[in-house]
Amino acid sequence: MRSLLSLSGLILASSVAVAAPAHKEASPHGTTFASRQTATEKQATGVYDLSVLPVFTGSVVQFLPAPHGGIVGFVLDDGTQVFVSPEQAHTFAGLIKVGDKVDIRGIKGQVLPIIRAFSVASPRGRTVQDSFIEMPLHSPEMIAGPDLVLHGEVWMPLYDAGGHLTGAVLKDHSVIYLSPREAARVSGLLKAGQTLYAVGGGSSGDLGIAIDAREIGPAADKLIGIAVGNVPPPGPAPGSPGYDLIPGADEH
Repeated sequence: MRSLLSLSGLILASSVAVAAPAHKEASPHGTTFASRQTATEKQATGVYDLSVLPVFTGSVVQFLPAPHGGIVGFVLDDGTQVFVSPEQAHTFAGLIKVGDKVDIRGIKGQVLPIIRAFSVASPRGRTVQDSFIEMPLHSPEMIAGPDLVLHGEVWMPLYDAGGHLTGAVLKDHSVIYLSPREAARVSGLLKAGQTLYAVGGGSSGDLGIAIDAREIGPAADKLIGIAVGNVPPPGPAPGSPGYDLIPGADEH
């Protein structure tokens, strides 16, 4: 009987010891990661767990400036083009610098040297994470400026996050944009090593130079016209029988 009681007491004591909550050590500095985040980083923090995505590492050699301000991504030292969302781009340039070695969580192209980044971490411990919020994009009609002239040797063809050919990056790091339709039409001019001359509206600043090409060619005297943006195919000419007809209007 005495042995049974002793065994019961031992089991009870063990249960109390297991159930007792472990004592948490206080942070040596009395701060948390959240308290050290900047307001910009807190706004850039997403709601999804991106830890399941693969990590790619490389050094930033240049930004990919957009023709009307901001950036669409950056280029790594191995030539990989990394694309960020418009929401990320609003906070990215202040946290990452050219020359930084960054860790990227995202999806890599199967064939093309492109990465769609969902999270980018700088060597200073700062991180920009995609919050999947749609931000407004500028269009060529929203901002008008003087034409810029770019010319030089093509460093690499430029793609977009969907893998479409959309222009070229020159060796002087300036960027020439075309619509996928027009880029496909003049793809021979956009290959690495080609000499390219382009004219169009754009922007020039600390993040780089970029234009929406309106004319392009191998030399200044060999330019061809380029439709800016994804312009829809032309309809009937003014004055023709079909000019005033709206497709689908007769169905209502």
